Amino acid sequence: MRIIMLLWLFLIPFLANLFCSHVVLVAGQCQSGQQSLLLQLNSSLNFNASRSVHLVKWSQNTDCCNWSGVDCDVGGRVIGLNLSFESISGGIENSTGLFSLQHLQRLDLAYNRFNASQIPSRLANLSNLTYLNLSNAGFAGQIPVEVSNLTRLVSLDLSTLSFLGSGLLKLENPNLKVLVQNFRELRELYLDGVNISANGNEWCQALSSLSNLQNLSLSSCFLSGPIHSSLADLHSLKVIRLDQNNLSSPVPEFLAGFQNLTSLHLSSCGLNGVFPKKIFQVQTLETLDLSNNVLLGSLPDFAENLSLRTLMLFDTNFSGTLPESIGNVKKLSRIELRSCNFSGSIPTSMSKLTELVYLDLSNNNFSGQIPSFQMSKNLTNLDLSYNVLSGGISITEWKGLQNLVYVDLRFNSFNGIIPPPLFELPSLQKLQLASNQFEGLLPEFSNASSSVLDTIDLSGNRLEGSIPKSVFEISTLNILLLSSNKFNGTVQLDSILRNLTRLELSYNSLSVNASSYSPFLSQITTLKLASCNLSGIPNLKNQSRLFHLDLSQNQISGEVPNWIWNVSNGSLTHLNLSCNLLMGLQEPYSIPNLGVLDLHNNQFQGKIPQPPATAAYVDYSRNSFTSIPPDIGKFLSSTLFFSLSNNSLSGVIPESICNAINLLVLDLSSNNLSGMVPTCLIERMEGLVVLNLRRNNLNGTISGTFPGNCGLQTLDLNGNQLEGKVPKSLANCTKLEVLDLGNNQISDTFPCWLKNVSSLRVLVLRSNQFYGNISCPEVNGKWPRLQIVDLASNHFNGTLPGKCLTTWQAMMVDEDEAQSNLKHLRFEFLGLSRLYYLDSITVTSKGLEMELVKILTLFTSIDLACNNFQGHIPDQIGLLKSLYVLNLSHNSLTGSIPSNIGSLGQLESLDLSKNNLSGEIPPQLASLNFLSFLNLSYNHFVGRIPTGTQIQSFDPTSFEGNEGLCGPPSVTNCRDSNKSQPSASHSSKKFDWQLILMGIGFGIGSGLFVAPIMFSKKVNRWYDNQIDKILMVILPMVGLVYTNSHQRRIQAEEILEDENTDEYEDEDHEFEPETEEFRGRYCVLCSKLDITRKKVIHDKNCTCHDSPPTSFSSTTSSSSSSLAVLR
Repeated sequence: MRIIMLLWLFLIPFLANLFCSHVVLVAGQCQSGQQSLLLQLNSSLNFNASRSVHLVKWSQNTDCCNWSGVDCDVGGRVIGLNLSFESISGGIENSTGLFSLQHLQRLDLAYNRFNASQIPSRLANLSNLTYLNLSNAGFAGQIPVEVSNLTRLVSLDLSTLSFLGSGLLKLENPNLKVLVQNFRELRELYLDGVNISANGNEWCQALSSLSNLQNLSLSSCFLSGPIHSSLADLHSLKVIRLDQNNLSSPVPEFLAGFQNLTSLHLSSCGLNGVFPKKIFQVQTLETLDLSNNVLLGSLPDFAENLSLRTLMLFDTNFSGTLPESIGNVKKLSRIELRSCNFSGSIPTSMSKLTELVYLDLSNNNFSGQIPSFQMSKNLTNLDLSYNVLSGGISITEWKGLQNLVYVDLRFNSFNGIIPPPLFELPSLQKLQLASNQFEGLLPEFSNASSSVLDTIDLSGNRLEGSIPKSVFEISTLNILLLSSNKFNGTVQLDSILRNLTRLELSYNSLSVNASSYSPFLSQITTLKLASCNLSGIPNLKNQSRLFHLDLSQNQISGEVPNWIWNVSNGSLTHLNLSCNLLMGLQEPYSIPNLGVLDLHNNQFQGKIPQPPATAAYVDYSRNSFTSIPPDIGKFLSSTLFFSLSNNSLSGVIPESICNAINLLVLDLSSNNLSGMVPTCLIERMEGLVVLNLRRNNLNGTISGTFPGNCGLQTLDLNGNQLEGKVPKSLANCTKLEVLDLGNNQISDTFPCWLKNVSSLRVLVLRSNQFYGNISCPEVNGKWPRLQIVDLASNHFNGTLPGKCLTTWQAMMVDEDEAQSNLKHLRFEFLGLSRLYYLDSITVTSKGLEMELVKILTLFTSIDLACNNFQGHIPDQIGLLKSLYVLNLSHNSLTGSIPSNIGSLGQLESLDLSKNNLSGEIPPQLASLNFLSFLNLSYNHFVGRIPTGTQIQSFDPTSFEGNEGLCGPPSVTNCRDSNKSQPSASHSSKKFDWQLILMGIGFGIGSGLFVAPIMFSKKVNRWYDNQIDKILMVILPMVGLVYTNSHQRRIQAEEILEDENTDEYEDEDHEFEPETEEFRGRYCVLCSKLDITRKKVIHDKNCTCHDSPPTSFSSTTSSSSSSLAVLR
C-alpha cells in the first residue's frame, strides 16, 4: 500500500504537467509568512466587496492554503493566485505583499478595473512565474521592459478588448522583439488589442525565436503585412490568430506546412489574392476563419478524414461551386459562407454531415433545390436566404430536425405549399420564408399552445385564404409578418395576442376591424396595416412602446386625431398616413419628435403643418397645401428629405429653407411658385443631392456660384421661365447624374465645360434658346455613363459630332450587360429604412411625350430634333447598339442613312423626318425587329422600300414626301422599268456557249411536251381531264370549290351571252362570284408583332378591305399569294 502511495506522489506532478491541470498537493498549514503577505495584499487592493468572489472570503483565522483563489505547494508556499473578476480598481502598485511571493508560479488578474494604470514593473520580482494573465484588467500604456525578465514564462496573456472602455496597451520601447527575446520556454502568447504597430518583417522575425510557441494570438494589434517567411520557423504552432489587422497581402502558402495547426483565424485583415488550396487540406486543421477579406479562391476537392469542424469564409470573394466532396468532411459542425460569390447547386452530399450544427449560405447565387438535412440531427441554424433556390420544400425532410431553432429561406424562388411539419418543430423559434412564391393555404398550428415560435415572417408570397386563428394562440409569438400575400377575410385587432410586439398585415385582401373605442391589447412596437380597408385610425392611446405606425393606402377620412401625437409618450418615430382621405389635423396638436412623417396623397389644405424638428423624412406631396411658412427652415434642421411636390403652393421660395443644412433631397416640383431661385440654394447647400423645382413659374437667371464641394446628383429646373446662361460653376458638381433644364428660356451655348462631369447620365436642354455647335473640339472630357440626351427644339447648328458619340459607352453595351446592371436612377438617403428618391423626366418617344417616373439605367435615348444640324449622319451612330430612341427630325441633315444603322438592335423608335436625306433606304433597316415607330417622311429618298419583318407594317405616312420611293407600304408601286439594267461594262463580246446550249435544250424539251397539247385535241382533252381530277381532290381540302373544265365551258358561254347584253357596262366593275366561299378579309398591313416578338398587335384604326375575286379558271394569277382567303 505504501508503494502505491509513493508511486502516486511521483505520478501526480507528471500528470498535472501533461494535462495542464492545476492539481497541487497541500500538506500541512500555510506558512505564516505567506499568510501575512496575502493579508497585506488584501488590505492594499481597492475592490468592490459586493462583487468579489475570492478576496472577500480571506480571513486570518483560516489556513491561507484553503482560501478561495489561492494554491499552495506541499510546503505551504503560495504558488498560485487567481484574482480574476474581483472588480479590483487599484492599489496593486503598493502591494508589497504580492511582489514578495517569491514562489508564485501562476498569477491571474484578468477582468478587473485598474483604470488605465500601468502594469507594475515590480512583477519582475516574481521570477518563478510560468503563467501570467493580465488580460482585460484595465491596464494601459507602455508594457514595462521588466516583464521580459520573466524568463520562465510558459503562458503570457496581456490581451485587451477595446470595447470594454480601457485604454490601449502598447509596445514601443521596448518593442515586441525586446519583450519576447528571453521567453525561451513560452508556449502561449496572447497580445490581442496591444498596439504593436509593426510591419510584417519586424513582427514575424521578432517571434521567430520562440521555437516552442504553440498558441499565437495577435488580433487587433495594428500589424501590417505581408506575413514574412520567418514565421515558418515556428514549427510547433497550433493556433494562429491575426484577426483585424491590416495585413493587406496574400496568404502565404507556407502556412500549409504547419503540421500541428488546429486553428487559423485571419478575419478582417485586408487579405487579397488567391487563397492557397493546400491549407484546406492540413490534416490537423479544425477551425479556418477567413471572413471579411477580399480574398479570391474556390473550395478544393476535400480529402477524407480531415479534422475540419469550423469553416468561415463569409464576406469574401470566394466563388465557384461547393464540391460534392464536402460530404467527406464529416466532422464539420459550422459552415458560414454568406455573402460570397458561390453558385450552382448545394451538393446532396451535405446530407452526410451528421455533426452539422450551424449552416449559413445566405447572399450567394446558389440555385436548384435544398438537399436533405434529415441526418443532421444536431442542426440548430439554417440560413439559405438571398439566393436563387427553387422548387418545393419536402414535407418529410423537416420531421427529424428536433433541435432546429432558426430557419431563414427568405428571398429565393421556393414554391408550392409550406409543409405543416415545419411549424411543428419543437425547438423552432424563428421561421423566415419571406419573398418567395409559396402558395396555398396557411395550415392551422396543431401545437400552438406548446410552440416556442418567436418570429414568423411569410411576407411577399402568394399565400391565400384566411389567417388561421391558431397563429394568434402561440403564446411566445412576438413578430408576425404576413404582408404582400393574398390573405382575405377579417381580422379583429382586439383579439391579437398580448405578447405580439410587431405585426405587419399590409397589402393583402384583408379587412382589419379596428375599433376607435376599444384599446389595442398588445404593447406593440411596429404596426403596419397598409391597404387593409381601414376606415378609421385604431385606438392606440394605451400604447407605450409603439415607434413605427403605417396606416397608408386605406380609406381613413376626416382629421388626424390629436391623441396620436402622444402615443408612447411622444416616442413615436415613424408615422405613415399617406394615400388616405384625410383633410386636416385636429386642433390643438403638437407633432412629437418623429423621424419619418409621411402625409402625401391626401386632401390636406391651407398652410403646411410645422414639421417636427427631429424628422429626417417629411413628405407632404400630392395634397392641396397653398402656402409655405416663411420660417420653414428652422424646423428642418435634422431633415434629409423634404417634399412639397404636386400641391397648390404659390408665392416665392422662402430663403429660410437654406437653414436646413442637412437637407439631401428638396422637391418643390409641380406647384405655382414664382420669383427667382434663391441664391443660397446654390451657394450654401453643399450637402444637397437632389434639387427638383420643375413645373413652377420661377423666373430670372440661375444666379450664384455652385460650391467647390457641390454634391448635387440631380438638378431639375424643367418647365419654368428661367433666362440667361447656365452657371459654369455647375462643373463643380462632379457627382451630377441628372441635369434637366428643359422648357425654359435659357440662351447659351452648349455646356462643353460639363464634359468633365463623367457621372452624367441624363442631359435635357430641350425647348430653350441654346445655340451653336455641340462638338466641343477643345474639351477632352467624356460622358461614359450618358444614357439620355435631349437637345430638341433649340437653335443648335453645325454637324453631328461622330467622335463625341464614341465616348457614350452606356449606349454601347450589349443587352445582357445592360440587363445585368439594370436598376432605377435613384438616391438612397436612408439605406436601412429603404427610403429613396426616384428621378423622373419627360422624353419624346414614338412621336409622343411620356414621363419616365422611374428612369431605368437600361433606357437610352437621343433627341436632337427641331434644330439646324447639317451634314451627314455620322457612321459612329452604329456603335450605339443599346439605343432605344433616336430622333433627328426637323433638321437639315444630308447624305444617306448609314448602313450600320442595322447594328442598333434595340432601337424602338427612329424619326429622321423633315431633313434633306437622300439615297436609298438601307436594307439593314428592315432587320430592326424591335422597331415599332418609324418616320422617314419629307426627305429625298429613292428606290424600293426594303422588305422586312417590321417595316411593311408602318403607315404610308411614315414614307410620304419622298417622291422617289416606291413599294409597300407607300402608295406608289414600283415599275419594272425602274429596275436598274445591267451595266454595259459587264457585257461581253464573247458568246457564252454554255448558256446557248442550255437554252436550246430547254426549247426542244418544251416543244416535245407542248406541241401535242397544242395540235392534238385528243391529247389536249386527256390533259384537261387529268388536271381536273387532281384539282377536284386538292382544292376541297382547303375549303375551296372547283368546277371541272366541262362545266367551266358551259358557264363561260353563259357569261359571254351576258357580256353581249351589257357591253356598255363599266369595264372596271369587278366580277362578283356566285358564292361567299370565294371572298374574305385580309389585314396584312394592319397587324404587326409587338416589341417582344411574341404577340400580334392589330391596329384597330386600320381599314381592312374585301379580298379581290379569286379566279380558278385562269392558268396565271396576280401576285396575291400573301393574302389570306377566309371562309
